[in-house]
Amino acid sequence: MPHPLPSAALSALVLCASHTHVRAGGASTSDAFLLGWDHAGSAECLRCRLLGAGAHDSSAAPSELRFEPGTGRDKRNFAPDRPADLLHMKVEMNIEDMNTPTLKAVQTLTFAPVGRPLDVLRLNAEQMEIESVCHVGPDGSKRSVASTSYDDHVLTIRFDPPIAVGEQATIQVDYALHDPAQGLTWTTESPEWPGRPAQIHTQGQPETNRFWFPAHDFPNERLTTEFVVTVPEGYVVSSNGKLISEETKDGRSTFHWLQDRDHVSYLVSLIVGKFDIVDVAPEGSELKMPVYVPPGKGGQVRQTYGRTPEMLKVFERRFDEPYPWARYAQLVVWNFGAGGMENTSATTMFDTAVLDETALLDGDLDGLISHELAHQWFGDLITCNTWAHIWLNEGWATYSTALWYEARDGYDDGYLYSVYNSLRGVAKADQFKPGDTSFRPAMVSPVYEHPWETFRRTSNPYPKGCSILHMLRMKLGEELFFRAVGAYVDRYKFRTAETDDFRQVLEEISGQSLEKFFTQWCYRPGTPKLHVKAEWDEELRELHIVAEQMQRIDAELPAFEFDLPIIVETSTGSHSIIISVDAQRHERSVPLDEDPRMVLVDPQLTVLADLSVQQPARRFIAQLEGGPTVPSRLDAAAALSSFAGRPGVVDALRDCLAAKGEHHAVRSRAAESLGKLAATDALLACLESGIDDARVRASAIRALESSRGDAALTLLTKHASGSEPSYACRAAALEALGKLGDASSLPLIEQALEVDSQHDQVRQAALRALRELDKAECLAAAIPLTRFGVHSRTRPVAIDAVANLAHYDKARAYDAVAPLLSDSEDRTVRAAIEALVKIEDERGVQALEVAASATRNAEVRRAAESARDRLRSALDKSDSMTSTRAEIERLSRELEQLRQKVEEQKSE
Repeated sequence: MPHPLPSAALSALVLCASHTHVRAGGASTSDAFLLGWDHAGSAECLRCRLLGAGAHDSSAAPSELRFEPGTGRDKRNFAPDRPADLLHMKVEMNIEDMNTPTLKAVQTLTFAPVGRPLDVLRLNAEQMEIESVCHVGPDGSKRSVASTSYDDHVLTIRFDPPIAVGEQATIQVDYALHDPAQGLTWTTESPEWPGRPAQIHTQGQPETNRFWFPAHDFPNERLTTEFVVTVPEGYVVSSNGKLISEETKDGRSTFHWLQDRDHVSYLVSLIVGKFDIVDVAPEGSELKMPVYVPPGKGGQVRQTYGRTPEMLKVFERRFDEPYPWARYAQLVVWNFGAGGMENTSATTMFDTAVLDETALLDGDLDGLISHELAHQWFGDLITCNTWAHIWLNEGWATYSTALWYEARDGYDDGYLYSVYNSLRGVAKADQFKPGDTSFRPAMVSPVYEHPWETFRRTSNPYPKGCSILHMLRMKLGEELFFRAVGAYVDRYKFRTAETDDFRQVLEEISGQSLEKFFTQWCYRPGTPKLHVKAEWDEELRELHIVAEQMQRIDAELPAFEFDLPIIVETSTGSHSIIISVDAQRHERSVPLDEDPRMVLVDPQLTVLADLSVQQPARRFIAQLEGGPTVPSRLDAAAALSSFAGRPGVVDALRDCLAAKGEHHAVRSRAAESLGKLAATDALLACLESGIDDARVRASAIRALESSRGDAALTLLTKHASGSEPSYACRAAALEALGKLGDASSLPLIEQALEVDSQHDQVRQAALRALRELDKAECLAAAIPLTRFGVHSRTRPVAIDAVANLAHYDKARAYDAVAPLLSDSEDRTVRAAIEALVKIEDERGVQALEVAASATRNAEVRRAAESARDRLRSALDKSDSMTSTRAEIERLSRELEQLRQKVEEQKSE
């Protein structure tokens, strides 16, 4: 899912019961240790050795809180037992009315005991109405099971006699659903949305499919699935796999879907709705590639999704594995909570993920489309065995997008630029400053309260995983890396995997020991904050280089170790230097004939680090003009923002911004730096002469947000109006006008609240502009956009604006937001919860208490309870400050009275 982480080393082989598990799709790789970790070819269990060293197992990793203070509770999470191997699930559903969120279902589940006879089977099943459970014989006959119990969370089924090892058994569960709190979203027709047909979509990741069918709802189990769903005629049903049959009779349509290759439960999909369906597969292709979009949007499908077949070919070649499923569908649905979800053979996409001609001026959706497609291999064909290893899904999908851009745009313009965005972003975020002892889980860590936390860590598995894979490609070389990738896919397809599984395949193919690499980048939190100083010593005729790690370094978090490549360019040519950094500070002197023209630090991005370079502006200017890679020129453009007043800096950045042949991101970064340098004239000159690329133009417009003067105001007003063809540019101009704070912009901003655009971005920008403009009239303008009928991704922006403008009329803001706590759209509810904390109306405490008690959604309940506590604290602090101010005023009055008495006494 896209695009809302010491004792002495053991010296002998051991069986570690604390981290035993079974990988779905086969037994563990070491029969000698039953269900334990792979000890083959090692003097001892790798995990145990690193546990002893306190470096690998992130349950003991530095700065991680593996237990809960006060209670001593272990906060680590491990894969649940698999007493039964689930083989096949068939669900038959009958949906009588698409506008009534209730349905009846019959689940038939076939399984086999693992390890020992099975007398009890427990299935995750949230908030269902369980009507009956029975045992189904091979001939279809039904008989009662020994007993069943259900506590609204787990369905427990007992067998007497137990089911023997080696036998298969089938049970049937009849149940009903009534508007599930999670997992299955039911969007009904509404007067506020005229013409929008009712729809159902599901979302199982991480563990929410348990809200609509009983399941072993954890990724360490794989099974085949089958759905037979009957709906009112006119509606279409999609699920995983291939469509076996479709039949319409007496106003009812029945769709039969079969996923005959095993996958994990969170990837099961069900979508019911009315769609335009366009197949983007090449003519004659055996693999169907249908795209389902809202009625009337079919004409925009090919311009948005038309490169899907080419992406698929790139991935088949890179992963050395054919596309593994019966079809590849992409379905655009209402009220989707994320960007996309890689359900097996049937990706779900958010509701505006089909672009009109104007939206294409601002870019495409290839990043999202390629990410979700890559998951069909990494995430679906091979699935992480536990959530701690989610980077094997998300890091690979993010990296695969870079591979697609490499095929589409080239190695430098496509691949390296994509990696740069991931690497630089996560390196800056995943930092421990000196003295920072806060809790921070590693990317690979079993420490979490809720599975979602593993997706959203500071050590974010999406960009950090991508960066690690790029570093491995650089370390092993092209041929070895992709040969190892192919071997990994071949070995673990239709199975689950963990980080060490991937590492061991890489080691086998390459012959390199990668234990230190994975320990450093996967199993410990943080990244290097690397400062490199490059000074020329004219007297010694040498370049003095100092590389210093500036992050927290101590016994728990020692200095990182890596090779740092540096390229030095002089008039006589290029000189390559490798600095082996293994301590906090490393110095190197390089004899040269002359002061270098350029000193390029890691231009190929071989080190995951938050990099800063200290050298003269003239070298950065040369790097901006002639750096050999897009990342090197991006770094130069950013660095020049620190050289205010230096000769040539503004000219170089202006020339870069105007250069049509330069990469759009480098031009955009030049615009950002001109904004930081307050080089308004340079920005205005480029915009007035015309910037053809809308992405670059939008960056230049945003860079004017701190400018002053009539010229900037006039230009922003022009781009904020309907004469600007790009949605993104118009949105950027609106937000910049808001930050300028000129009240004369208010009528134009209010007009933009009525403008429809792709992703509703113009309206959202207008709301953010109202928030920044911060005038009393802005509150009244924002409130109507909080209501049902406004786009589901716009309402939270409006709610945030109301909360930030509440100081003009707290009661009015509260009255607008509080009723939204019971809204039908999840995003709106969550936004309202946070807004009440900002509004600081004392009525909010009770409102949040009621909301927490009323909701059936555990995540919303936790959010409401947290907000309630924070609001109480804020109100208490406010009361305390009010009391303190009153006391100060009282003392001031008494002091004044004393002063007057003293003066009177003096006068006597």
